Amino acid sequence: MPENAGNTIQKAHAAGQSIWFDYISRDLIDSGELKRLVESGVRGVTSNPAIFQNAISGSSDYDASLTRYSAEASDPASIFEFLAIDDVRDAADVLRPVYDSSNRADGFVSIEVNPLLAAETDETIAEARRLFSAIGRPNIMIKVPGTPEGVPAVRKLISEGISVNVTLLFSLSAYREAAKAYIDGLADYVEAGGDDLGGISSVASFFVSRVDTSADSALDGVSGGDEIAGKIGIANARLAYDTFRDLIASERWRELAERGALPQRPLWASTGVKNPEYSDVLYMDELMGADTVNTAPPATLDAFLDHGIVAERVTVGVEDARAHMARLEELGVSLDAITGDLLVAGVKAFADAFEGLMEVIDSRCRELSGAPASD
Repeated sequence: MPENAGNTIQKAHAAGQSIWFDYISRDLIDSGELKRLVESGVRGVTSNPAIFQNAISGSSDYDASLTRYSAEASDPASIFEFLAIDDVRDAADVLRPVYDSSNRADGFVSIEVNPLLAAETDETIAEARRLFSAIGRPNIMIKVPGTPEGVPAVRKLISEGISVNVTLLFSLSAYREAAKAYIDGLADYVEAGGDDLGGISSVASFFVSRVDTSADSALDGVSGGDEIAGKIGIANARLAYDTFRDLIASERWRELAERGALPQRPLWASTGVKNPEYSDVLYMDELMGADTVNTAPPATLDAFLDHGIVAERVTVGVEDARAHMARLEELGVSLDAITGDLLVAGVKAFADAFEGLMEVIDSRCRELSGAPASD
């Protein structure tokens, strides 16, 4: 592609970054909008319980399916699973040409295991296996939280050839654990006789804006805090990318890569800018770089298409990033405490969204059937 050809999404891909869409709904698929997005350069889709909650509660698009599936399942969780499988399977079919043309590196749709299982390793593994089998598409990633209980599940699933999106990563230590689980899982796969490493993919979803929000709050009113306000989220991500580059330069990784293994790309998540004083494409522009994914919600993707800037940025200012982290500690703010709290809050937010979604499904099914509302 000529240097100035294409929109910003296509230019990002030429620079080595894949843009995924952080949204899914029945209308997105049925209207042809997802197909249009893919044609414009979008190379994947991510979902989570909050996204499904918004999609199902905000329209009547699911009414026919709710009526059909409520006759087949007695509980909201099972009904939701039917709905989610339909959406993810159909989205995967739209993205299948990307998967095939990218040699299985892109074109994925992510679906999360029940967030109520975040502290249960064996149950997470079992649900991931079941979802992967039920959807029946190769271009699916199962989202598993990067909790202490989730990381062993990541290794096990990768060893079985199931692609994984490791989500809710906030700290460098958690990122390293996720990367190690992927590499260990690939090694286990080879040791068990697996011979198609290129058919296994993973991304490490490293959250950005939430780190800034918490760090900025902690720095508010602290003398000197304004020096690094709005800089910690990007600094944290740049250091994660620096760690990624060290990992793929290691001898252990090179041996797996020679067998056809794909790198576990850092995926920049939570890239919708929450502070109106910051650029609405801050986390798109500043984290542009090779072998990365950026998953953008609708408004952020629109803004990036309108005025995003594509240039290698994720490798710029790594020493400055370390200095920002050191300054944060000097000012008495613990990044470890921030990221630890964010992980707990993230797991709870997804669990709350899931439980809220169950209430929406139960209420809507009763309404459609004419049954009285439950107490």
